[in-house]
Amino acid sequence: MKRPAISLLVCVALCGWAATSHAKKGGGKAAAPASSDSTTDDTAAQGGDAAGSDQPAAQDNQAAGSKDAAASSESLDSDETQAGKVEEDVGTQKPTVKTSTLSWKDILVVPRKQFLKGGRFEFEPFVGITVNDNLIRHYVLGGEINYFLTDVFWVGLQGQYFIHQLTTEEELLGSEYNLAPTLNEYKYGGALNFGYVPVYGKFALLNRWIVSWEIWASAGIGVTITKVIPRDPANDPYAFQNTDLTPNVGLGSRFFLTDWLTLNFALRDYILPDKFEPKPDGPPNITTPDQAKAEAQSALVNNIVFSVGVGFYLPTKFQYKTPR
Repeated sequence: MKRPAISLLVCVALCGWAATSHAKKGGGKAAAPASSDSTTDDTAAQGGDAAGSDQPAAQDNQAAGSKDAAASSESLDSDETQAGKVEEDVGTQKPTVKTSTLSWKDILVVPRKQFLKGGRFEFEPFVGITVNDNLIRHYVLGGEINYFLTDVFWVGLQGQYFIHQLTTEEELLGSEYNLAPTLNEYKYGGALNFGYVPVYGKFALLNRWIVSWEIWASAGIGVTITKVIPRDPANDPYAFQNTDLTPNVGLGSRFFLTDWLTLNFALRDYILPDKFEPKPDGPPNITTPDQAKAEAQSALVNNIVFSVGVGFYLPTKFQYKTPR
């Protein structure tokens, strides 16, 4: 009997709870139309509250918008400033130039002449030897002073001193044929010469050095002093001297070693009308050198001399007057 009673109480309790909850829901809905003014007031109040609550929100939104706009304008300004700076940097940026140690002096299409002579003096000591007489040989000690009017023309003075030597052919001629040749020795001489350079060039020496050189030609007029060599040494008191007008022509070459030093080679022909000892069958009564000279026989002689010299130039430096 206890179980049905408990079950009945549970059912009653559930029904009462359900009725109470239904009454509360229905009363809420019915009370809302009855109080219309209050509803209006509540609505107005709610609207006011909502308006009041929306106005700060709108102000907040406006403030946030202005901040965003300011931020965007600042970002735009900063972007424009950065862009302007970039353009300014690009505009003012200087082109980069590669630096090099080369210069125009190192770029040579046609190299200049290594050596200039115009307006300079050349002092040339030289030694030489005669090459065209097999009976008598002369060794030459000489010197030249040349002044270069331009790089290819010059005028100069030359002097020579001769040392003679009889060759073995002259001794053999006397011993084998019992003959004494007619010979003259050269004492000294001098000349005024004019020169011209028609050829200039250069070559590689041992594939390491460039040597400049030139070929020159010269002609001049001078004087040579000669003396008779008697066939018989007993006639030495009657030996006489000759002063011969001597034109000369020459051909040579210079090799330029430094700015003031050259090595010179030359081959010159001194042409002189010389007088020799009278013939043995000539006038017998010759007692003075003048009588022997009056009776002397004349001949045109070519005295060819090969010489080697060293040229020293003053001033020691030169300056180019034309551009490359």
